[in-house]
Amino acid sequence: MVGLPLRGWVTAFEPQTKSHAAVWRHAIPKSGRYPAHIQLYRYNKYSSVVQCVSGQDEHRLSDNDGQRGTGRSSASIRRKHQRKSGARKHSPDDVNVIRLNKALASMGLASRRGADELIIQGKISVNGAMVSTPGVMVNIAKDEIQYDGKVMTKTAVTNKYYFAMNKPKGYICTNAKDGQGGSGDRLVVDLFDGWVSAWKRKHPKSSLVPRLFTVGRLDVQSVGLIFVTNDGDWAHAVQHPSSGLTKEYSVTLNKRPGKVELEKMSKGYLDKQANIQIVPVAVALDDSDSSKKNRIRVIVSEGRNREVRNIVEAAGLEVKVLRRIRVGGYRIPRDLAFGKYVELKPHEVRRILNIGADRSM
Repeated sequence: MVGLPLRGWVTAFEPQTKSHAAVWRHAIPKSGRYPAHIQLYRYNKYSSVVQCVSGQDEHRLSDNDGQRGTGRSSASIRRKHQRKSGARKHSPDDVNVIRLNKALASMGLASRRGADELIIQGKISVNGAMVSTPGVMVNIAKDEIQYDGKVMTKTAVTNKYYFAMNKPKGYICTNAKDGQGGSGDRLVVDLFDGWVSAWKRKHPKSSLVPRLFTVGRLDVQSVGLIFVTNDGDWAHAVQHPSSGLTKEYSVTLNKRPGKVELEKMSKGYLDKQANIQIVPVAVALDDSDSSKKNRIRVIVSEGRNREVRNIVEAAGLEVKVLRRIRVGGYRIPRDLAFGKYVELKPHEVRRILNIGADRSM
C-alpha cells in the first residue's frame, strides 16, 4: 500500500495480534481508503483518547483524520480538539503562571522547601489574601505577592541568568551553610557576591535578588566547570539523565597508567548499592601537555557521586587532581581562572543541551 507524506497520520493494527510489534505508522494512501482487514485507530493527544476510525467494509479518512484536500490547517484542527476536551486555550500569560513555591524560590526568598514552610506558616499572601497551600498557581506578571506584608517585585524571577564558573578547590556546591562540608562553609554561590551587589545597584526598587544555585555538584576536592543559574527548569533539564548529556574530566593520577590500567578503567566499576556495573563512555591518555605524563581524559554519562574517582580506584590508581572541563556541548574556556565566572550568551545556553555539539576528547 503506497502512502503519501501528508499531514494526517493514523496508527494501523493487525486485528489478529494487536501486539506492540504489529503497530506501525502509515501515511494516508492516495485513495484515502484502507482495506477492511486493517483496523485504524487515531490517538487524540488533546483529549488523551484513542478513537477507532475504521468502518465495517472500508474507511475513508475524514477531515479530522487529516485527509489532503480539506483545506483545513493543523492549527484549526488543534483548536477544535481543544474545545472538545475543555482544555484551556493558551495565552501569552501562560508562561508566567507557575507554582507559588517556585515563584518564591526564584525571587530569592528561600528554597522551594523553605517556601513551602513559609506558605504553611501563613506568611505569604497573594493579591491581599493569605495563602496556605504551597501548590497554588500564581501569575508572576499580574499577581501581587507579599511576604510579611512586604510586596515582592517580579524582576528577580522573570529575568533568568546563566553562568559558567571555574570552581576552585575547597568550595561546596550548596546554598545551605550547614557546617557539614568540611570546607569552612565556603560556598560557590558566595563567589557571586560582587555580581549580586552590582545587581542591587542596577535594580534599586527590587526587594530581593535572584536566588542563584549550582547546577549539579562537584565534590569539595574537585575543580572545574560548574553552572550557576536561577532557572530551575533549565537546571533540571541539564541534570536529568534523559537529556543524554556527557561530562568530560581531566584527571591527573599518581602515575602514568599502562594498557592494563586503561582497560580496567574502561570496564568501570561495580556499584554495590545499586548492584550494577558503571561503565564510562571513554577513557584515554591525555598527551596534550608533554610535561604531564600522568594525565588522562574520562567521559561519563551517569553523573553519579564519586563516579570518576571510583573508576580510577577500580584500576588500582589514585586521583591527584580531578577537573571537569566539559558538560554537554559547552567546554570551559582555557583562560578562565579558578574562582572566576562568565555569563553565558543565549547560544551558549542552548549549546549545553546539544548532545551532538561536542563529544570528542
